Amino acid sequence: MIAINKELERCKKEGLSGVLGTIISTEGSTYQKAGAKCFISEDRKLTGLLSGGCVESDIIEHAMKVLETGKPTVIHYDFYGDDDIVWGLGVGCNGKMNIFLQPYLPDKQPEKAAVIDQYFSDSLQKTLHTVTIVKAKDESLQGKMWMIDDAFDNNDLPISVYEIAVDYLMRKKNLKNEMVYLGGEQDLYVYYESTSPPPHLIVFGAGSDAIPLVKMAKNLNWLVTVLDYRPSHCNERNFPEADFIHVYSAGSVPNVSLHENSYVVIMTHNFLHDREILESIVNSDAAYIGLLGPRKRTDRLIATSNTLIDSKNVRRIYSPIGLDIGAKTPEEIALSILAEIMMAYRGGTGKNLSQLSSMTHSV
Repeated sequence: MIAINKELERCKKEGLSGVLGTIISTEGSTYQKAGAKCFISEDRKLTGLLSGGCVESDIIEHAMKVLETGKPTVIHYDFYGDDDIVWGLGVGCNGKMNIFLQPYLPDKQPEKAAVIDQYFSDSLQKTLHTVTIVKAKDESLQGKMWMIDDAFDNNDLPISVYEIAVDYLMRKKNLKNEMVYLGGEQDLYVYYESTSPPPHLIVFGAGSDAIPLVKMAKNLNWLVTVLDYRPSHCNERNFPEADFIHVYSAGSVPNVSLHENSYVVIMTHNFLHDREILESIVNSDAAYIGLLGPRKRTDRLIATSNTLIDSKNVRRIYSPIGLDIGAKTPEEIALSILAEIMMAYRGGTGKNLSQLSSMTHSV
């Protein structure tokens, strides 16, 4: 989402159009699932992958046709059996996927382009529920997209399609990414999507060991904030990839807004400052709070703070931080930390996939 949002900003600055591609349904084994997105700009730059890089060149050609016609379309890939050989793409997986291509034409279709812009900017901040009409008898309805919670709650639909409103209200509690055939007078096919914002990694401490951590987190397309009281460390030169850099006054603790999508790593290497930071955030809504250093240090840090001793939330602190992968170098330690955060974010187990019964198969 972050990468496509930045690409949309580039296109707006340079006056370029483009095409948004979204997987709206899959079957069997595919590289990506429903909800995965890519964007193809007018100058043929591709942002995001819908396969392992196998069908992207073909998607780009389809996107160029969409730009010519200005009409959305659905393209279908079937890689079961010998179909993969027929396509000559060598995807190597047994599955099918449907991809919806939406034109992004700020000059010719400003209202539809504005909805796409809003979708990507809002998706970085909050969970969104959206609906897109992918097929209808009235072709002018195809590609209509809106944030459905706001529209239905306000009883102010951009288009008056009764079938969509009724079906959405039935699915609202368990909404997932899927294409649904609703039928009705318009013979409607719609795509429902629930999108959560990317993790927001908040790093207290701009030492040299934070540099690989920030780089790797940005490779995962996460939002990243770096905070430190030392301007010589906390700057764009050391952290060119960071989304936000905040230098605060020495001897203070910055007031940071933390929510259920915040993942905090404390690595200032200063015992007293680590304690102050922990005291200020331990009762926050952050999804993850990790503290660099051995467990003995963390226990001593807690024992010397009345605020931390009295808080039940000290049990939430990850210390030592990271997964046991035998990490030694700063880069390996960063990988260990991000692996643990990913486990907390996605609900993984941290076990070897080969040891999980759901992954075992005969060779």
